[in-house]
Amino acid sequence: MISGDLVSYINYFKFWADAHPDVNFFTFGSVEKGATYAVSQPGFAYPFVWLEQPIIQSLDNDASHFNEIYHTGITVLIHADLDDFDAQIQAYAKSLQILHSLQAKMKKDRKRGELNFDWNQIKKEAVNQLWMDSHYGWRMEIPLELNINPLLVV
Repeated sequence: MISGDLVSYINYFKFWADAHPDVNFFTFGSVEKGATYAVSQPGFAYPFVWLEQPIIQSLDNDASHFNEIYHTGITVLIHADLDDFDAQIQAYAKSLQILHSLQAKMKKDRKRGELNFDWNQIKKEAVNQLWMDSHYGWRMEIPLELNINPLLVV
């Protein structure tokens, strides 16, 4: 199982994004950092993946198995002109396709016992255009359960 430390959590998504042929940029950070930070970086290109800072909940199964549940959001954004409806639809479609490829990877990894999550708790919502100027895409929310037993040794 993937370790429940923050670096392992970030790397899981970063390695996927780096290996995905359609993803051109990856960033991790808070909502305040988000898209504004990413588009200002050298080498930035669309589509880009933004992994949000998680909310972490500790879980004890009362059998000496301790996990952290990373309540996380991951967004795929693509630029489309505000007056190009067809490009906007294509951006939404491509973004969702990229997220589906992440879900496929996570499904395989869950089957191999590398991570745990409840498939029925995954939520996706379209990016709100009121705060994301000319960015189109989807945000996927997932509670990802990672083991922290090795991190608790004192």
